[in-house]
Amino acid sequence: MFDELSEKIKNARIIPVVKMDDTEKAVPLAKALLEGGISAIEITFRTTEGEAGYKKIAECIKKVSTEVPQMLVGAGTVINPSLAEKAVEAGAQFIVSPGFNPSTVDWCIAKNVPVYPGVNNPSLVEVALEKGLSVLKFFPAEVSGGTKMLKALAGPFPTVKFMATGGISEKNVKEYFGCKNLVAVGGSWMVSETLINEKNWQEITRLSKEALAALD
Repeated sequence: MFDELSEKIKNARIIPVVKMDDTEKAVPLAKALLEGGISAIEITFRTTEGEAGYKKIAECIKKVSTEVPQMLVGAGTVINPSLAEKAVEAGAQFIVSPGFNPSTVDWCIAKNVPVYPGVNNPSLVEVALEKGLSVLKFFPAEVSGGTKMLKALAGPFPTVKFMATGGISEKNVKEYFGCKNLVAVGGSWMVSETLINEKNWQEITRLSKEALAALD
């Protein structure tokens, strides 16, 4: 299920996980990532402002999806069907969630929207397989066993692939790509809030290039 989108994510390799609600910074950020060779982005629905905050985040997704069409845009921290709907209406091409919410997964499947729910143990992998999903988010990666857990899951689930997120940085990213069941990693070290707030697009581009170079 969702094979075409999963292939694009695999080709992207690194997906920056971005916390942003300022529409003026969304497009410059996306362009800085593209210049650094990164072709996918996950904009997260993380806010303490409720509906007003979600609206700002959705607007950021919309700006990137319409003004930077070369960028594959996903929505992260989608914890219910309502947020999934907001994300898709804004132009998100895929949905990522920190955990496995059957309601969110069912909504996405019914709407034919690629969804990557978070799992970190065999039981949740089995639940996902029952829904027809075979590419999942492994979260929180490092505290859930990191590469050791990924390799352990490869045995009983040889057809399942993972996007690993949580605790991944320039120090361990290459180690994750040593796992045969990994399609991509998510990380925020090249898109820190400080760099975004300072509008340091040049440094974001540099860190993006450095991150991809570390995989070769």
